[in-house]
Amino acid sequence: MPRLQRILALAVAAGVVAFAGTAPAAAPKVQPYGWNTVEVLGGGFVSGVVYHPTEKGLVYARTDIGGAYRLDRTTGRWVALNDALPRADGQLAGALSLAVDPRDPDRLYMAAGEYTRPGARGGAVLRSTDRGATWAKTELPVGIGGNEDGRNTGERLMVDPAQGAVLFLGTKEGLYRSADHGATWSRVEAFPRLHVTLVAFDPVMKTKTGETAILYAGVAGERGGGLLVSTDGGATWGLVTGQPKGLVPHHLAIDAKGVVHVAYGNGLGPNDVTDGAVWKLDPDTGAWTDITPVKPQGTDVFGYGGLSLDPAHPGTIVVSTLDRWAAGDDVFRSTDGGRSWKALREESEHDTGGAPWVRSLESKAGRAMGHWIGDIDIDPTNPDEAIYVTGYGLWRTTNLTEADRSGATHWRFDDEGLEETVALELVSPPGEPLISTIGDIGGFRHDDLDHAAASRYFDPHGGTNRGLDYAALKPQVLLRTSDPTPTAGFRSTDGGKTWTPFAASPPRDAHIHTGRIALSADGARMVWAMRNAAPYVSSDDGRTWRPVQGVTKGERPDFTPASDRVNPLRFYVYDAALGAVLASADGGETFKVTARGLAGGGPLKAVPGIEGEVWLPTSQGLMRSTDGGAGFKAVAGVDDAGLVGFGKAAPGQTHPAVFVWGKVGGVEGVFRSDDVGKTWVKLHDQRWGFAELRALTGDPNRYGRVYLGVHGRGILYGDPSPAKN
Repeated sequence: MPRLQRILALAVAAGVVAFAGTAPAAAPKVQPYGWNTVEVLGGGFVSGVVYHPTEKGLVYARTDIGGAYRLDRTTGRWVALNDALPRADGQLAGALSLAVDPRDPDRLYMAAGEYTRPGARGGAVLRSTDRGATWAKTELPVGIGGNEDGRNTGERLMVDPAQGAVLFLGTKEGLYRSADHGATWSRVEAFPRLHVTLVAFDPVMKTKTGETAILYAGVAGERGGGLLVSTDGGATWGLVTGQPKGLVPHHLAIDAKGVVHVAYGNGLGPNDVTDGAVWKLDPDTGAWTDITPVKPQGTDVFGYGGLSLDPAHPGTIVVSTLDRWAAGDDVFRSTDGGRSWKALREESEHDTGGAPWVRSLESKAGRAMGHWIGDIDIDPTNPDEAIYVTGYGLWRTTNLTEADRSGATHWRFDDEGLEETVALELVSPPGEPLISTIGDIGGFRHDDLDHAAASRYFDPHGGTNRGLDYAALKPQVLLRTSDPTPTAGFRSTDGGKTWTPFAASPPRDAHIHTGRIALSADGARMVWAMRNAAPYVSSDDGRTWRPVQGVTKGERPDFTPASDRVNPLRFYVYDAALGAVLASADGGETFKVTARGLAGGGPLKAVPGIEGEVWLPTSQGLMRSTDGGAGFKAVAGVDDAGLVGFGKAAPGQTHPAVFVWGKVGGVEGVFRSDDVGKTWVKLHDQRWGFAELRALTGDPNRYGRVYLGVHGRGILYGDPSPAKN
């Protein structure tokens, strides 16, 4: 035997990965696929709404991690605008601010980025000339925090109504300006390096060059915040005198007479705002007037977030409370410039539409309007329409002026197409529908992929659900884990229709991340690995738990368990800290290391119907073991892999179809192989980027179907064309 072959054979025998020495594979072909959304409706924090000031019916919504949406008035559905973002631009799905051009309804701008912390992707401005159908990108020298404190304020990206090429952008490091439709940006040096919460133009006066002369900017600092003003097109700035002290401007609107209305809170929000007010400024006299509807006091602490004016009816204002946890958030309306107000919550009607699960989340007293109402907007072309946002979606009314008569405004959870859930795990058991666990809201048995109302919402929902598994030989038996509940785990014996809490759970901190769980093929045993903890095993449906043997907990433990899909006594654990796979042959009681050298791995998956076959996606490629994890070989042509899953075998094949998210032949995307990794096809074109996936599984009941949990974009399912699109 040649020397290299002997070395490789010894390496495999010792449990070390063998990398195939093949030439780079050719770029895979694209197979036409139809992609659709598994309807949940809402589910995430919609942080703002922007109406075009003159184009009737044109309105956009922005989300903190799910990009921007445009309402299609014909279908009544929201259209996702950032599905083409690739993996490298995944954090640009944080839509911190949107801007429309008052003179050109086709232009749309988005301040994009999720975080400003070290290691995060830098911010960018996305520019569209076709209402968000396609985008150009300009990188910024500063970060954008679309999922950070203050994301509910704004808008901080604005187009000059007099000169459409001029834009201003507020950031955590001050103010930036563009004079070429957002293609290039420069910092406004005269503006302080403070966190800008909003920018607004007063079109009453122009500069010599034709730009709007008067601008306002809200800022937040160590001692609260305030409102700044410029009278020379943004060249110089000063603090507006006489305004309330120690408060941060959240939203601002200017009426036809130039009167400035400001909603304030004593923090950025959306959390920890305990004081606030609503004031208005007469710029001709410099006089401020306190028009706060209800002042925070005693245990009823909160701030004010959203604010909007009705341009067709001077003196008509709506504002929303923010963080009013004790009494519940509310919306107030005034028709006399703020001298008197009417609270809308008690007389309002709320229709959950196709998302009855919303009421299960918002079941506490005072939650009729929802929570985190960081923005509310009246349609400037229709006084009867308004939209307000919450932590779980948005609500829309088409009879707002009824508040001035009977007070009974009707609000609908109008979130069709708006999917900002984060599916953390997906399973598709044989003979059963798709089951999901979802951050913040719980999860579903998706009896109808296209209609949320027909799906079964987990009861108890349990907040953030993470781990999920089913018994391969008894597919109706499932487990799920949930972060904040007392037992943190649930079991179902009817395919996820009903759930019973575990009697106990492994030792844990009250706020621990409950990690992943694996269920044996016969449903009798389970191995549970919470984050930063060694795995535990139970053989009595979760009544008692004991530490597994043979697994060493290091300084930063990170374990992912999986069960063999044929042999009930076989379990596997991936140790991310060591880059190793461990295997158990005694029902998860004891484990031993079987393979090393597997750094950068994701959740390992056992193949349905084949004992001992395990696949592991890693940054080094896609690894496959056919001997119970004793040795792994790299699948040729796969450069790196983030997730792997299995679906129904192709006609004429016996091995399940393999799906992978990663890079194949130098091409990034989602792929399928029908011949155990010999060849691959890409399942989408440039219209889909699948920026960041959190979960992936094939469907064992339907060939070619794959389910994707897209971070901030909900759950998508794809079928080979011709399928419905």
